[in-house]
Amino acid sequence: MNKFFFLLPLYNDWESFALICGKINNELKKLEKVGEIFVVNDNSSVKPAVLPNFTNIQDIKILNLNENLGSQKAISIGLQYLKKMNKTAIITILDSDGEDDVTKIPEMIEAAEKNQDKVIVSSRTKRQENFFFKILYFSHKLLTFIFTLNWISYGNYSSFHSNQLKKILTNKNSWLALSACIAKNSEIIKIKAERKKRLIGTSKLSFKGLIFHSLRVNAVFILRSLFISLTYISILIFLIKFGFQSMIYIILFIILYNLLLLITLISNNQKKFSFFENYII
Repeated sequence: MNKFFFLLPLYNDWESFALICGKINNELKKLEKVGEIFVVNDNSSVKPAVLPNFTNIQDIKILNLNENLGSQKAISIGLQYLKKMNKTAIITILDSDGEDDVTKIPEMIEAAEKNQDKVIVSSRTKRQENFFFKILYFSHKLLTFIFTLNWISYGNYSSFHSNQLKKILTNKNSWLALSACIAKNSEIIKIKAERKKRLIGTSKLSFKGLIFHSLRVNAVFILRSLFISLTYISILIFLIKFGFQSMIYIILFIILYNLLLLITLISNNQKKFSFFENYII
């Protein structure tokens, strides 16, 4: 019989996390199952909230990190920790701020049980941010598609059988961005879900944060991006010969963009992926 694990990265969102635990417990009740929660505390500056006992959550394990690494690296460390445990389980990853629709957990878990060779992802149908941010996020998805031919409309929220861990953690790409890592390494099934508002406070994803996230996502596909970019540049050079001189600016943008991806890849130092235990207190 499968166990049911829930993995959540967390930075200071302890109050939201306490509420989410209650919501997860309610969804497990509907399924008549019990589960365990693994929260990766990304070196929070706020003390954990006192949690009540839950009927369908058997245990809440907190993995405390000795430095703030960001949610993607926190998730990567959590996945490696679960892989080392070597337990057969259905693993569900979700954020600790309440923006992921917890009511989709039964549907995602059931799909993961039936499709143990695939990763079930939550495809966002609606976002709660302001119009300007929605435009920026759409631009990120469009840019990703242009340079990688992947339309990544999902984030961390996913469910899968533990036999997928080896595949997901292949090539260390989870250190950069989980969504891109899953798109590259796994077969996926999409389940539509609305992106909810944070339970407490406002979103922590800034314009700068979105840019860095977009670069990390595309850095996962850097070789593909280089190949596609060379194809674009060849076409643009052909157009320049026919008098379209303004194409030179697009070529310069493509070159600059790929340089940024290379810098992102180097600065995130995927070698640290192999020493994940050094970050757990």
